[in-house]
Amino acid sequence: MISDSDILAQARAFVYGLKGGKGVHVPAMTFRQWPRFMRLVNQLQAVTPE
Repeated sequence: MISDSDILAQARAFVYGLKGGKGVHVPAMTFRQWPRFMRLVNQLQAVTPE
């Protein structure tokens, strides 16, 4: 099972990849973990400078 720190690291890499114009990889995770991942992505997008 993926821990919260792993989900945070994956969300951070996803957001920095999007904002940096790089290709991004959506990590494999269970359906139960997707809401946490997407919530973190939304929060990181709001606070990460472009």
